[in-house]
Amino acid sequence: MKREGGMKNNYRIMVVDDEHIVREAISSSIPWEKYQVEVVYAAANAVDALEYLKDHEVDMMLVDIRMPVMDGLELLKQLRGRRADIDFVILSGHADFHYAQQAIHYGAREYLLKPLDAASLLNVVTKCRDERQQKQLMDMMRENPAMNRILANVSDPGNYPQTVGRIIKIVDEEIANEELSLKWISAKKLFLNENYLSRVFQKETGQRFSSYLAERRMLLAMQKLAYSPEEMILDVARATGFGDNSQYFSSTFKKFTGYTPSEYRRYMREGKFK
Repeated sequence: MKREGGMKNNYRIMVVDDEHIVREAISSSIPWEKYQVEVVYAAANAVDALEYLKDHEVDMMLVDIRMPVMDGLELLKQLRGRRADIDFVILSGHADFHYAQQAIHYGAREYLLKPLDAASLLNVVTKCRDERQQKQLMDMMRENPAMNRILANVSDPGNYPQTVGRIIKIVDEEIANEELSLKWISAKKLFLNENYLSRVFQKETGQRFSSYLAERRMLLAMQKLAYSPEEMILDVARATGFGDNSQYFSSTFKKFTGYTPSEYRRYMREGKFK
């Protein structure tokens, strides 16, 4: 089954559990739409789930490990390999290490115990959703040279020595701060000489700090424009350190990507760039 082009705003879940009360609880206990998640189907057994998958796509399956006709492990075993695009999470009323080990072997991302804790379930779902959205966004960005450059230059703090790693971490934490600069980090956070920080940062990353900060802000803007359709351009500008100056944000965004924020959002939705 071929996935349609464009960005998917909702992360789609199928629940597979023979207990009606569990299916109902998962579907209604969390305001999924708030997290860009949708429970698209609740199957009473594995056979029903397999039938649904013939004509529909899902991003995640929450599967009870013990069900009549076909248990959850057998379902994972059948789907492993041919549906590697699905995130599988096993649900069980028993803390059995052997079951958990088998579930991981067959491709399960997580093993959750019943009765389900809403916070734990939400954490697992949003983690998998974020990873999928991030990968999809990165794949599409790599098709565009300007965006691919931004992607290549934004760094993981764990890849660098302590001082540079701390600078990158502060950037991520303070990205909405309009005053954020190496001078601000020097005076407010690290209490080290600004010129020293500048030399160390450029030596380790191959970039000036100002260039890194601008590209990090643009990457966050691209993520928000792609996956938060409810956010206005002004909201994105504020979240990325441009304050209320949405016009400056838009001109900067176009300079970096070649598109206005509105054009970028439309092209991401369509799944292609002109």
